[in-house]
Amino acid sequence: MTTESTTTGTKSPTTAAPSWGRPVAVLALGSFAMGTDSFVLAGILPQIADGLHVSTGAAGQTITAFALTYGLAAPFLAVLTSRLPRKPLLAVALALFVLANLASAVAPNLTLLLVARVVAGLGAALYTPNASAAAAALAGPAARGRALSVILGGLTVGTVLGVPVGTAIGQHVSWEASLVFVAAVGALALLGVLAVLPALPIPPAIPLAQRFAVLANRRVVVMVLFMLLASGASIMVYTYTSTVLGDIAHIHGTALATALLAWGFGGIFGSFGSGFLTDRLGATRTLTYAVVLLVVTLALLTVCTSIVPVIIVMALNGAAGWALATPNNHRLTELVPTLPSVVISFNSSGIYLGQALGAALGGVLVDQDVTARALCLTGVAIAAVAGVVHLLVPRPATES
Repeated sequence: MTTESTTTGTKSPTTAAPSWGRPVAVLALGSFAMGTDSFVLAGILPQIADGLHVSTGAAGQTITAFALTYGLAAPFLAVLTSRLPRKPLLAVALALFVLANLASAVAPNLTLLLVARVVAGLGAALYTPNASAAAAALAGPAARGRALSVILGGLTVGTVLGVPVGTAIGQHVSWEASLVFVAAVGALALLGVLAVLPALPIPPAIPLAQRFAVLANRRVVVMVLFMLLASGASIMVYTYTSTVLGDIAHIHGTALATALLAWGFGGIFGSFGSGFLTDRLGATRTLTYAVVLLVVTLALLTVCTSIVPVIIVMALNGAAGWALATPNNHRLTELVPTLPSVVISFNSSGIYLGQALGAALGGVLVDQDVTARALCLTGVAIAAVAGVVHLLVPRPATES
């Protein structure tokens, strides 16, 4: 095995930019597994609850454990592993992720399942940021944007295809089989990384103190808080989609998987369309439209009682939720242009911490026998607060 160089004199893979497609596709397969793992449990929570003899709300804390671990660990893992060679690091992250999902599938009780989800979150927190950095290094400056979009595309496709497939497996085979499916995809990505990924230069390390110094800027804090609240509102309802759609529209089984598929396709439109809108309209206006759409669609879920309107609203809700990250990253990097990777990492932490808090709050409400409509209206209230926080961020002079 070749070693990875930290010197500028060593030939970098960026000099062979035309060959970046295959290794970046392999990295995207890993992000596909991460995207599937982040959301697939939402569709099989009743099966997990039945299998482990716990409440649906308690089962929902498995999503909290994964997201909370990712959100808290990612900045620290980036510093702790900053001097390690990239290819072995990515392989270890995938191996950890695969083993954690297999452990999740055989967990005999909720406690051990939560431990396994924490380990899976550590693997994801270690893999995803490094996969993005590796893709950028492989593609070089000329194709960096395309390479990064492929990694994001892996996460999105994981939601669009992986989640419905995993949900269908969980509902027709077992919830354990869903996690084995995720582990199998991760194992395939691991084999690809070992076989295809070339040696990569180790990026310059950014000390932890320098990373957290950006939080002295109150605008950064407010932008990340907005992301946390909006993500929390979206995921709180999405986590308990099976409960919400089951109680309000009597949707289960294949129809539920179809609704999740619609949410994922909406997410593709939102994640890619938000970049176009940000370039055309500016980040602030794009975020305004997205958060308004999030509020409206969460409210509409309370009155959708048949499959066709549910699919339409779920697609629009997915678009709104996935349209938030890109414009928020855009305005954060404009605010702190010298440390773009740092502010983006905080935005990612805000997303995952929001998911963790949203899933946790939703679990408490479900266990308190709050109705599905009340759960959606709670999401509406949190999204509205996110909108107020968004309006409190001072607009840059360049935006109209």
